[in-house]
Amino acid sequence: MVEQSRTLAEYLYDNLHQNSYLKKLIQRLLLEYSYYLFDANFSLEKKEKIDLLKFADLLSKAKNSRGSADCKNLSLKIIALLNEMYPEDPSVNLVSNSVLSSLNNYLPRKVSVYSKVSTIDFLWNEVMDNYNTLKRRIPGDEKQTFVGCQDKVFASLNKKVNSFSAPTSMGKTYLIKKYIEYRVKSGEELNFAITVPSKALITEIRSSLLEDLDVELSQNSYRIISSSEEYALQYKNRNYIFVMTPERLSNLLSEDSELRLNYLFIDESQKATEMDSRSIYYYDIIDQIKTWRQMPKITFASPLISNPDLFLELVDNNDQNYIRVNESPVTQNKFIIDRYDKTFSVYNDWDKNLQKLSPFSEASIPHIVLQILNKITKNTQSLIYYGSKADVMSDAVIISRELPNINSSELQKLSDYISRKIHPNYVLVDLVKKGIAFHIGELPLDVRTKIEEAYRNGILKTILCTSTLLEGVNLPADNIFVTSLNNGKNKLSQLEFLNLIGRVGRLGHSMLGNVFLITGEKEKSHSNLPAYLRYLNQKLKKEKLSVEKALKPKQVAAIKKSLNKGDIGLTTIDDKKNYDFLRKISLIYIKEINYNQKGFTRKQFRKSLSDKDEEGIVKALRSKYPNDRQEDVNFSADQANLLKQSINSEDISEFPPIFKDDNKLDVDNTYNFFVKLSGVFKWNLYEQKFVNAGADKKTQEKTLEDYAKLTLLWISGYSLKDICDFAIEIRKYDPTFLDRLDQDRRLSVNINWDTITINTVMRQLNKIIFVLGKYFLKVAKELSTNESQFENNWYRYLEYGTNSELRIWLQQNGYSRESSQFIEANAEKLIINNGSFGWLITNAINKVDDFDVVNETKEVRTNVPEIFN
Repeated sequence: MVEQSRTLAEYLYDNLHQNSYLKKLIQRLLLEYSYYLFDANFSLEKKEKIDLLKFADLLSKAKNSRGSADCKNLSLKIIALLNEMYPEDPSVNLVSNSVLSSLNNYLPRKVSVYSKVSTIDFLWNEVMDNYNTLKRRIPGDEKQTFVGCQDKVFASLNKKVNSFSAPTSMGKTYLIKKYIEYRVKSGEELNFAITVPSKALITEIRSSLLEDLDVELSQNSYRIISSSEEYALQYKNRNYIFVMTPERLSNLLSEDSELRLNYLFIDESQKATEMDSRSIYYYDIIDQIKTWRQMPKITFASPLISNPDLFLELVDNNDQNYIRVNESPVTQNKFIIDRYDKTFSVYNDWDKNLQKLSPFSEASIPHIVLQILNKITKNTQSLIYYGSKADVMSDAVIISRELPNINSSELQKLSDYISRKIHPNYVLVDLVKKGIAFHIGELPLDVRTKIEEAYRNGILKTILCTSTLLEGVNLPADNIFVTSLNNGKNKLSQLEFLNLIGRVGRLGHSMLGNVFLITGEKEKSHSNLPAYLRYLNQKLKKEKLSVEKALKPKQVAAIKKSLNKGDIGLTTIDDKKNYDFLRKISLIYIKEINYNQKGFTRKQFRKSLSDKDEEGIVKALRSKYPNDRQEDVNFSADQANLLKQSINSEDISEFPPIFKDDNKLDVDNTYNFFVKLSGVFKWNLYEQKFVNAGADKKTQEKTLEDYAKLTLLWISGYSLKDICDFAIEIRKYDPTFLDRLDQDRRLSVNINWDTITINTVMRQLNKIIFVLGKYFLKVAKELSTNESQFENNWYRYLEYGTNSELRIWLQQNGYSRESSQFIEANAEKLIINNGSFGWLITNAINKVDDFDVVNETKEVRTNVPEIFN
């Protein structure tokens, strides 16, 4: 059989993969780099170095017909390691220039070792590099150039429907932002929406857009919106950039049926593959926009997913507009500390094998981390991932005991900030003085943002974290330690693991990062050596959308059985672990069949259901709930009916008063109101964890009473510090206040009781804002529909943590809760009443002695200049 013709690049690819000398050289390079990293004697022979450089040049030009990028990624690793080890070697610099050009990387490097070196021999290359730098400039930003395949991804964002996946460090969100900036600066009148999975990402993207667009935002009549309350403010804007979580965007589209988008960017779209009840909002958003006469251009952006085309199924698109980028603009070196086998090894990506470096007897994770960090002589920054919040906080304290206080005014300012924003007794106040912090979901968003900012600026050197940093937050880490493959009660998926370690070595910061994988102590630990190697060696499996994963024939049969009886509570479901998710899926399905939509969820049901089955379900539901078409996927018809009955009977006619006649918080009326809500919305079935449904009656009653007290403190405007003081005092005689199942006591190892209490307060505040918020909103909407007169809208009070209309207005315009409190306290100087928008802010705000207020004012003025006098 005649061999098919191959290009030179394909020939190189096949031969380099089989080259035994290259394999030996890579083994030598990894070994010597390991010695270099840990400040031991290292040395590559001159011939080895020259041959490695030759291979790097060849590898950068190799490719195969399947688009594999492993050769290009290896070439980047070779030059990154050699540049690190031999920063002054001109031959290394010269070949690096050629390799970076082959990889379409024309970024200027802050670090001198990556600077270009011009010589006579490379004059032509220099000319070509300058030409390509101009050619690859990002539209709308002359100072920035595309790296690698970024230009292809950027061009794809204008397609009708598009999906792309890329390495974690590729800059997916960055490209989306740059595209929006380009279209805004071009003067086009468009509406954009970006969905992101967390409030932290909202803050990051919003701030970045405000900084980059600056005056062009108002000049082109744009405003950035992060909540429906902001959107409700009637300013003279023609166009919007919505930066929201899927929940918020889904609700906004439901509330305003006239709103239309020109572009929808679903960032971190892999979240739609996770069997979590929050993933259903992606399906609801798509269902809503599919009813529009003109759909927006839609882009799905995800890290690493091997089959990004799966998201196109959501919009019935057959154009196959998808891109999978395998080339990474950065590289990682991976080390494994095997606590069972007591060995320290380096992992070789090229041949998928371990090279043992030395025995390693230390078993304590904090001491392992300390030993490694003390050996790495460079001034680096590190992230340390843990599977549980308890381990994060405990080990942060242990590590800090070995560190001295750092004489730094910046760290002192950060410590004072945390003391002011949370509480002086919180353990993080002292930790940051040593250049170390932890990052967990309980922390207030503004504190997390300050910690991330201090880390980006090099003020903090080490952050211990949970999966909160999996949500796409961009931090410039040089090293990452993975101490567990757990993620809370679940296990990290391979995709999550690779996404996590991909956060070290970041585009624009460094081409190289170090990954340290620490196993469990037991042979059969969930995080043992085979588990890590399996995730490193295996190719990523093709993903499935979460609805497809969940709807097995057994589950569909159980849901059908319930719905045929009008049982929206799905009592026939025996999969307790996924009950909430399956229920939300069924609500999406009911909505689709009621409106005769052929959405993705309905298609999955129809794999097991016939026309007759569907007719039976529709008949049963309309018989039992004739007036409910399931418009809101947050609530089922049984809940909506009971609420309407309660309002019609005036059992619920308004939200309760916050204060009693003696100006004390009205705990009794609030508790009774929560009891009513619990019955109306069936919390014992639908919010079992929230109300501790499995506990005895007294525990459930105390739980609701605790929520009543905490809610009142929050909505009446108490600071977090004051709320914590209140909880600390109560827990002196009632130690399970806010924690009736006594779950947080396990944190007590190395953590003081006040910190445990403060953490409990923050955790429960996050919970009531998320859970109670949706119920308060539903009640407020229904009361308005029923033309009930009510003045105290607890949904707004809970959302903004105050019952002050001025403070709510300030937060709607972009100020934080704390800054709004400061402005209100100084309203005589800072606020003018009866402006065209109700209030106007005076220029005196630029000179106040509150640093946060001044900084926030810059962003607010950029986004809504109309509210300033």
